[in-house]
Amino acid sequence: MYDLGIVGAGPAGTTLARLLADRYRILLLDNSRQKCCGGILAPKSQAVLAKLDLALPKRVLVDPQPFAVTIMDWDNHLMRSYARQYVNIDRHAFDGWLLSLVPQSVDIRSNAFYQKSEPNEKGLTLHFREDEETKTAHVRWLVGADGAFSTVRREFFPNVLVPKRYVALQHWFEHDAVSVSPHFGIDLWSDYIGIFDSALTDFYLWMIPKCQQLILGGAFPLGINVSTAMQSVREKLESLGLRFNTPIRREAGQILRPIQQSALCFGNAQTILVGEASGLINPSTAEGISGALTSAFCLAESFRPSGFDSLLYRRRLHKQLWNLWFKRFRIPLMFNSRLRRYVMLSGLTALRR
Repeated sequence: MYDLGIVGAGPAGTTLARLLADRYRILLLDNSRQKCCGGILAPKSQAVLAKLDLALPKRVLVDPQPFAVTIMDWDNHLMRSYARQYVNIDRHAFDGWLLSLVPQSVDIRSNAFYQKSEPNEKGLTLHFREDEETKTAHVRWLVGADGAFSTVRREFFPNVLVPKRYVALQHWFEHDAVSVSPHFGIDLWSDYIGIFDSALTDFYLWMIPKCQQLILGGAFPLGINVSTAMQSVREKLESLGLRFNTPIRREAGQILRPIQQSALCFGNAQTILVGEASGLINPSTAEGISGALTSAFCLAESFRPSGFDSLLYRRRLHKQLWNLWFKRFRIPLMFNSRLRRYVMLSGLTALRR
């Protein structure tokens, strides 16, 4: 009999397991899969790591470390650079580092796929597959930390609004496979580049240098032919003086964008959701690491000697919810081409180059 069954060993699941390991018996189901993720830690994520007394090891960091984000606005034919203290990381190594911090007292099951749960006298009976074998475990509380397309959320809270979905597609290129014209106007190998083009997506596109490689990616609404859209991105960049050869690999996956507050769901007294499973995703950038770490910390602080306090969990998340609410008001400034033009022309917080 376990106290907690945690589904998902990403930043939310591993952080929660580490924080509660000295008080509860924990089962952690790890079904690690490579995410379609740029691997950039935003300042908010860095602040949460500091709050958790965690310092990034060198093996997680990758070059270059960008000090600015360059915005290419193809709708308005504008370009500006803005100071941002991002940290460039190897996302797979980052997740592995957080998992390595989980104490040995936690029962970690690798390559374990959660299937379903059934109620029992003391809690829930979990069914999962591990190495092609079906297994069960009994838990008092179930925690869904299994990402944006959480199986736990779909099973227990099917009627809660699902955030808007996008398909993320990334192409990785070796350094030698990218040629840059002197007229391109951007230091391609030092900055994080965001691109806005409403003809292709109502979200955004990106270019990220990483370890002598370049990621070209974008988030596209469901229903769009993403291969055709990506080809259009490459053609537009080529017209500006940036040419690509064949990518060394391609990645694709779905991401969520919780524009409405009603898309958030934190569970109930027995089945709890954290991180992206709860909808804690930045609607402006789709960044989810800060929400994962914050919600795991808040959830750990919501376990009292008498057990889990669901109301306390929501109260502790109050600041995080206000942050998301504020970010929704920034969406028109970023994604409405006319308003974005005024912001960029104002030169507010822009770097001069």
